[in-house]
Amino acid sequence: MITALGPAIIGASLLSATIYGAAFSWRDASALKTLLKTLSLAVVCVLAAATDAPWLLVAALAASSLGDAALAAPGDKRFLVGLGSFALAHVLYIILFWQMIAQFDMTVLAIAGGVFGLLALSTVWWLLPFTHDLKLPVAVYVLLITGMGVLSTQLGGLVMAGALAFIASDLLLSLQLFRLPDRPSLTVPISVALWVLYYGGQISIFLALTAA
Repeated sequence: MITALGPAIIGASLLSATIYGAAFSWRDASALKTLLKTLSLAVVCVLAAATDAPWLLVAALAASSLGDAALAAPGDKRFLVGLGSFALAHVLYIILFWQMIAQFDMTVLAIAGGVFGLLALSTVWWLLPFTHDLKLPVAVYVLLITGMGVLSTQLGGLVMAGALAFIASDLLLSLQLFRLPDRPSLTVPISVALWVLYYGGQISIFLALTAA
């Protein structure tokens, strides 16, 4: 159950996320950019911790906030910290979704497994050859988002919509970092789109698990 201060905190999160997406998501690193990006989910994490939200959700949001802070500026070390943080967030979501599934729908599981399996296999062609020394961590990350996506289809609703949006943002980020780094004309639309998908996905999962 969201507390009485919940609407105000969600409002602050939406304001921060909107300003970041509309004015900073594609710009060079700055202290304000990092603050807005990190604050967008950090306050939601605090709200989740102040309610009866599952601790796995709180931990996933905290890991994601750390990832946001790391990826707000360029640099190999920051990228690895960000990748590791989001990988941890996906692991936490996988465990959380698994615990929430009362009974597996084997038909849905087979279809989702096939679709996400093909998506994972496709990265061997369009993504992994372009990641150079990061092939192994990126491959592990692909497997994690595949697992999260498959499990989310067992829950449906906002949880599945949020997970799929989160995954779509990861795919856009992969394109931006590894396939389209020299296409400045696409920087703004991709940056805005991936932020909308990422933030919208995370908020959807949060609301699905705390609005009752």
